[in-house]
Amino acid sequence: MEILKKNILRTILYYDIFSHPLKSDEVFTFLPQNSVTSETVESTLSELASEESGLLAEKQGYYYIKPKVENVFSRKEKEEYSRKMWRRANLVTHIIKRFPFVRSVIISGTLSKNSSDSSSDLDFMIITKPKRLWISRTLLMLFKKIILFNNKKYFCLNYFITEDSLEIEVRNIYTAIEIATLKAIYNKPLLDKFIAHNLWIKDYFPNYNPYDSKLHLGSAYSGERTSYLQRFFEVFFTGKLGDKLDGYLNRKTIRHWNKKYHHLEDSERNFRLKSTSTESKVHPNSVQKTILNLYAEKLKQFGL
Repeated sequence: MEILKKNILRTILYYDIFSHPLKSDEVFTFLPQNSVTSETVESTLSELASEESGLLAEKQGYYYIKPKVENVFSRKEKEEYSRKMWRRANLVTHIIKRFPFVRSVIISGTLSKNSSDSSSDLDFMIITKPKRLWISRTLLMLFKKIILFNNKKYFCLNYFITEDSLEIEVRNIYTAIEIATLKAIYNKPLLDKFIAHNLWIKDYFPNYNPYDSKLHLGSAYSGERTSYLQRFFEVFFTGKLGDKLDGYLNRKTIRHWNKKYHHLEDSERNFRLKSTSTESKVHPNSVQKTILNLYAEKLKQFGL
């Protein structure tokens, strides 16, 4: 099999884990191969989909692994549901961006790929001011627990990073896709800066264009203007007092994770629940490793 056909199948197989068929332009963007045009990719897709004994099929412009045509209809339903989720994301963002030291609000997870359904959460990535990540995170978590009764459906804050430490250390196809599909809903220039610090993702997707203005813009964008309420509350956490409080909250969170997940090895716990002065990641179920293992199995299954 020609290398282009193999790479097309590799791309579609990754998204097949999520029952998510792809359009031709999406295959081109996430193809692990350059020196190829979008027209060539489109014609090769058509060729693969026309092969009677092949693995690929096409329906309404979506390419999928045979015989899963139901995934096409499922994706279209998810796209429709995602429109509703974007409206909810906009409302929630107007709350989040008013909290102290929040500098950018970004959509990740299923909604960033317009693939939400009724079981999906609203996943947010938050970029904060340096040395204030843990104050910002703690205030947001208290709001969720007390005011929202710990509702995670529309207030899932699973990743925080500071604006002076934007480069992601963990580099694999999973993290590359997650970064490449992020959508800004508040302060896109800061997301653009984050992307610029992580252009290593082009090692995985050489056709990815970080300067595509639409690629990283959410469907319900709320601009870059800061809130007067935010500025007011930030006054209470300035100077050395704020520095000490942020460090204390960081250490307190680490102790909490160590106690709650004492059964995990230190290295595994630190990977799933990373808690440093510049980054907070909460993925206790290690979805990343699960997806990477499933992808490796699929590639092996299809001889790729």
